[in-house]
Amino acid sequence: MAFLLEHFNTLSGVLLNLLLLYAIRKFTRKSIGSYKYLQATFAAFDVVLTMVHAIVQPVVLIVDTTFGVGTVLENKSANSIFCACFTVPFALMIIHFLYRFWSIRYPHLILLFSSKRFIALLTMYPIAAFAAWYLLAYYGTDGDPSESGTKIIITESGRRLGKTIEDGWIIFDYWADNVFHPRLFIVMLTLDTIMSVSFMVAATLGGLTFYYIIREKQKISKQARTLQLKLFIIVCAQVGNIFKVDDVEWDLQTFVPLVFVYIPYFCVINLAFFKLPVFMDTASVVLASCFPAWDAVIMMLMMKDYREGLLAMVQRKKAPPLESKWKTTSVIYSVTLHTRLHRI
Repeated sequence: MAFLLEHFNTLSGVLLNLLLLYAIRKFTRKSIGSYKYLQATFAAFDVVLTMVHAIVQPVVLIVDTTFGVGTVLENKSANSIFCACFTVPFALMIIHFLYRFWSIRYPHLILLFSSKRFIALLTMYPIAAFAAWYLLAYYGTDGDPSESGTKIIITESGRRLGKTIEDGWIIFDYWADNVFHPRLFIVMLTLDTIMSVSFMVAATLGGLTFYYIIREKQKISKQARTLQLKLFIIVCAQVGNIFKVDDVEWDLQTFVPLVFVYIPYFCVINLAFFKLPVFMDTASVVLASCFPAWDAVIMMLMMKDYREGLLAMVQRKKAPPLESKWKTTSVIYSVTLHTRLHRI
């Protein structure tokens, strides 16, 4: 059953994100500006992430205090690439929030997102996060077939999967032979830090963005404020924040990354160290495969232009106009006014 769910999730992840890329290209309004390229980058990487998942076919197993990530390819390098890939969406998430924060607080800085040098600088962060995770997973963990922890996981793979995976394991055997291994503990803390810092930075930028949207509501037009709130809600839905707008709590899909990525990750990699029972090792792989598909679903459901455009396409109707002239002018004027007021 888990095998079928995983394959369904990977297939739907590719198809939904390709559909989202089409919607971004076809139905994005001009007032969104260069932000559409961030949306497209996120969707494109979700396609890559889903395809990597389908190729690697990861396996997560926990036996007592031994935690292992394997692949049917039996290749540790491919296994490490898969693990490292999950750092990139969270790095992109920070860039999303930075764009949203600048668009409302420092709109004159948005032009930097059109600068090749600035884009290259931003690109370095997800690359660095990916490289750090890859190196830690490949060189910082156990996995040699001759090691006791690896032997335990290999035996368990044959028992639970019906197929023995002999090589390519990433192993955290924190208490091998009842002896504490500080190296693996340090690797665990480093990986936890990378994930936690990404989440906290995104949450901080998100909180500041929401604060200034509310604070500056007298200085920007209603249309611009509505657009900013809508885009902010979408990013928050993808990262997992809960917030209130006009006393209404927006929590639609806010638990998607928490349920599909953060909670499974912290459970499988940390609970084994503390010798606590873990019940979601195999389920964590299925949950992770859901993440890219839900990213696309959130974007298409919450962006009215995409939703109506795709529905019109399915119903073979003419798509509604992206925006009227007065609305575009209003948004542009409000951003210009906000910039001038900020400079004063």
